[in-house]
Amino acid sequence: MSKTVFAALVAALAMSPALFAADAKAPKAEPAKVDKPAAAPVRPAELAALDYFGGDWSCSGKAFASPMGPEHATTASVHAAWSVGNMWLHVDYDEKKSAANPQPYHVGVYMGYDAGKKEFVEGCVDGLGGYCTEASPGWNGDTLVFEGKANGGGQEYVARDTFVKKSATEFTHAGSMQDANKQWTDTDQETCRKGK
Repeated sequence: MSKTVFAALVAALAMSPALFAADAKAPKAEPAKVDKPAAAPVRPAELAALDYFGGDWSCSGKAFASPMGPEHATTASVHAAWSVGNMWLHVDYDEKKSAANPQPYHVGVYMGYDAGKKEFVEGCVDGLGGYCTEASPGWNGDTLVFEGKANGGGQEYVARDTFVKKSATEFTHAGSMQDANKQWTDTDQETCRKGK
């Protein structure tokens, strides 16, 4: 090893502690300061319009003939309660298995309100792998209609769910879908009564 290389190596090693010490003394970056914490979200007053659906319901009706099967009678239990910070009404709809309905339908629904669009919104997922997103302007008298996109069996279509209040303890529901010719076809209908 030449004396020049050796001298350079010794000089570098001699300077290393000074370099590390300089790094240790360098000021650390301060975390960004937040002037104000984010305001807690305000629950839209419009959500009270969905309180009607809260609780337990028993439903009976029929599913109409479709590519999924023949027309048949249905009975179901429904449970609806506020969840996710009281911002969403979570609805579980569970049909009962029977000889007429060997493959009962199960769906989970979230209903809420979009304050920016000033409309009620609904999202659903079902036990067949289907899902939907629908919207509604709200109650028109005793009728509430959600309409939007639904997906199932590899197809996307326009769907509509119509709820009609009959009393404080009874409502009807009708489901329908739009075909390629923009014609509506009823898929199911039922009457739901408060209580298990």
